[in-house]
Amino acid sequence: MKPSYLAWLIAAACGLPVAAPVLAQQTPVTTTSTEQTASEATDDIEEVLTIGSREALQKAVQQQRDAGGIINVVKKDDMGKLQDDSVSDALQRIPGLSVERDQGEGRFIRIRGLAPDLNSVSYNGTQLAAPEAGRRAVALDVIPSDLLESIEVNKTLTPDMAAGSLGGNIELKSMTAFDRDGAFYSVTTDLGYNQQASETNPKASGVWSNTFGLGQQDKVFGVALAASYHDRSFTTDNVETGGNWDLDEAGLEEFEQRAYAVNRERTGLALNLDFRPTADGDYYLRSLYSEFADTEIRQGRIVEFADPMQAGVAGAGEIARELKDRKETQEITAVVVGTEQRFGDWTLQLEGGTSKASEVQPFAIGGAKFTQEFADGLSYQGTERLALQGPAAINATAGYELDEVEVSDADTEETENNVKLDVAYNWLQPSYQVTFKGGVKLSQREKTAREDIFIFEDFADLGVSGLSLADYAGADVDYGLDSFGPGISAAALWQMLEPLAMQDFRDDVESAISSYAIDEDISAGYLMADIQGDAWQVIVGSRYEYDERVARGNSYNDESGEFNALTASYSNARWLPSLVTRYDLSDATVARFAYSSGMVRPSFEQIRPSYYLENDDGDLKAEFGNPDLEPLTSANLDLGIEHYDENLGVMSAILFYKDIKNFVYEADVAGRPGYESFDEAITYINGDDAWVYGLELNLVHQFSGYQNWLDNFLINTNLTFTDSEATVDWLDDGSLMTRDIPLPSQSDTTANIALGYETMDLSLRLAANYKSKYLLELGDIEDSRYDIYEDDNVTVDFSAKYLVNEHVSLSFAANNITNESYYVYTGQRRYNAQYETYGRSFTLGLQITNW
Repeated sequence: MKPSYLAWLIAAACGLPVAAPVLAQQTPVTTTSTEQTASEATDDIEEVLTIGSREALQKAVQQQRDAGGIINVVKKDDMGKLQDDSVSDALQRIPGLSVERDQGEGRFIRIRGLAPDLNSVSYNGTQLAAPEAGRRAVALDVIPSDLLESIEVNKTLTPDMAAGSLGGNIELKSMTAFDRDGAFYSVTTDLGYNQQASETNPKASGVWSNTFGLGQQDKVFGVALAASYHDRSFTTDNVETGGNWDLDEAGLEEFEQRAYAVNRERTGLALNLDFRPTADGDYYLRSLYSEFADTEIRQGRIVEFADPMQAGVAGAGEIARELKDRKETQEITAVVVGTEQRFGDWTLQLEGGTSKASEVQPFAIGGAKFTQEFADGLSYQGTERLALQGPAAINATAGYELDEVEVSDADTEETENNVKLDVAYNWLQPSYQVTFKGGVKLSQREKTAREDIFIFEDFADLGVSGLSLADYAGADVDYGLDSFGPGISAAALWQMLEPLAMQDFRDDVESAISSYAIDEDISAGYLMADIQGDAWQVIVGSRYEYDERVARGNSYNDESGEFNALTASYSNARWLPSLVTRYDLSDATVARFAYSSGMVRPSFEQIRPSYYLENDDGDLKAEFGNPDLEPLTSANLDLGIEHYDENLGVMSAILFYKDIKNFVYEADVAGRPGYESFDEAITYINGDDAWVYGLELNLVHQFSGYQNWLDNFLINTNLTFTDSEATVDWLDDGSLMTRDIPLPSQSDTTANIALGYETMDLSLRLAANYKSKYLLELGDIEDSRYDIYEDDNVTVDFSAKYLVNEHVSLSFAANNITNESYYVYTGQRRYNAQYETYGRSFTLGLQITNW
């Protein structure tokens, strides 16, 4: 980067007048214009077909520059460059965003330090349903990135956006046939390899689109198809304590070693139709289908010490050899049908959308345990990577006896149906233009969850003769962190259970408490004005949302042995005002300010009316949801400056602040009004105010002016600093105690850097992603020493793509080059809560495109 460019950023940040530097124009890559309607002309830019990242970044930067609010954009041409197969992987490289991983793969997205359930995900304007029971957050590893044309992250909330987020909204944009000029197709095949599992992983995807004439009219009807399939097998080595430390004695009470064998299949389909019979009318259909089948076999060894144990000291305890074997399938579908009609200065858009998500886990072994007592000799070594020490019998099959088998059959389903009408009027004046816009939206959302749990035990009384682990032993477990011995055969267990009548072993209490249904009806309307002058823009307005909720669940009273059906109703109304502004300080520099309001409804797990009351030797204990929880709201402030150069480049600095009301957390309300006689009453409550603030820095820069190979370099980097605080409270001998905590899932620092080298035929990119530690959960609300933190994490990826000819390209990718592990600790880093390794992955690819 040239010194003048850095000097501009420093001077601009200090408010000093300085001429903005302009970078030399780079020779462009071959492009082709896109067919556009009048309504799209201001939103879309020239379609660029290239093997590299440069042009994809150029389109994204231009869209961000033209936006009224603060947005970040990932274009299709840039998705997957680093083998970012799912939407979550692609989004982790955007400023202020970080990813929550599952088995090393990105699953949920945090925006500006706010947890995934505090953000929303929509598909062409329709909010997506969430497949997981209890959650509103959409698992974005379900959706292949191949199916999308772009992803937009809106960090400022405007009145025409549906409520449902505090951090921002992730908008998934589908491709259309009119995005490209004429017929287009692209076919990609990849072959991946996971080093730790020694497994090959095939992937194939294809895109086809074309426009067709009708009568004397050309390019009236458009069809776009996309399909993707990915079969990935890998292993995970894990050791975790789950926070089971006695920190007063610095002793470990329990830990578990786990070896995962995982297979994940992703299947995605998209069909998008467009009909444009006149210049003033569009009709469209957008559809998405995605299936994520996750098969997981987990061999575990659970070590429970008789007394809290320090490393290297031997003592008594129990070891349980455990098997979990399940296949979980998640599906997300979405269909949007609509029309946009233009009548002079008026525009009318009518749209209906539906989204459905489900998660099915049929008859899975939730836990099969073989246990053995050891009078002495059990110990452990290590801090992050705990290793078991003991007699040779710990790895043998003899001595372990079948204790319990838990089987579960579960499914959850969520549907979201909506219809909306938007009307806009353009009022053109000599020095400015105003677009008045208003609309209404009606939504219906339903979430149902069911789980049947079956507990098999006392096998000798059932006439089962084979009770030793030797009767159910499988192959030796491939576990990279320690010696393990033979695993447990799922087939042998199912064969043993087959003669038993399943319903005789149903746990009626757990099954009833786990099942619920929640219906939400939301009526919304908004009014806003978008005022644009030559060098400025103001968006002002407000949204009104009214929702009614009916929740149904079950209660169980351990004292009386009675079940009861529960029904709870709730209603809420909110005004959500916003003011979003931008001002062009020069042709290259933009200043932005925004005030917006956000609202998030509590998660389904938090508001379900399930209730469990237990009398534990005279101690009255209860665990229940809270259907009366208030929604979380936030007042958001954004202030930023952006500088764009004429070729490819942007520097930006954005300050943000969020004042959050009704923060929700899990608490023990025993002793509080209504629960005076309880010894323990665990539920969710609205807490005191919380806040989060931070600074986002972003730089995209193409090197130029050297007149040699250095002009082929491109750098894309961002850095976000965040801080937050929330207050939790509890009763201690009748006195209300409090302590301050950071918001869960909020990293103080997140950063990305990608260095690219691109010629007409070759594209290389090396990227690193960093996030600092963050609070994962409260281990003990009264004692900060037991808070669970996820440790700092850095991942490094590399990709290369070579254009063989104008139609064929070859690619190579290496992911997790440094073999970064996942580490979670309790209070201090030396107290393991969870440690996992996943290994490196490599991918070879071939792409054929008719560009």
